[in-house]
Amino acid sequence: MRDGTMRDGTMRDGTMRDDTMRDDTMRDDTMRDDTKMENEEGGTEAVGAGAGAIGGALVGGAVAGPPGALVGGAIGAVGGAVAGESTEGDDEVGAGAGGAAGAVTGAVVGGAIAGPPGALVGGAVGAAGGAGVGDQAEEETEEDPMLTTDRTDYNTNR
Repeated sequence: MRDGTMRDGTMRDGTMRDDTMRDDTMRDDTMRDDTKMENEEGGTEAVGAGAGAIGGALVGGAVAGPPGALVGGAIGAVGGAVAGESTEGDDEVGAGAGGAAGAVTGAVVGGAIAGPPGALVGGAVGAAGGAGVGDQAEEETEEDPMLTTDRTDYNTNR
């Protein structure tokens, strides 16, 4: 047989095949995802940031031309990222900051490569990526015991 077993179920070396054995070669415990359950999300901040960047860039561009598109896209990315992240019931600051930075960077790079259409697409893609990265960075900070401290709310004595 191809798998090393004989017809009577024994291995070539004479031992019995154990069908309960599993191949654990695909499992690597060093690659575990230790993300807390409350931080397992669907990425709605990225979708919101991309949509907000496009909407903001279109409105800003119609009002004030290319500079307005850049500013409008960044503002739209922040609003969209914050709105998307808030639907997941978590903190919005990292997603908003990342969305704005990604929108501006993507718009500048996309504009340099392909003009105004490239700026629009680059801004949306940059906003989505930036929102996801910003959100993830914020969550990693929340999960790192070296970076967080127990806080006392002195107003309620908790």
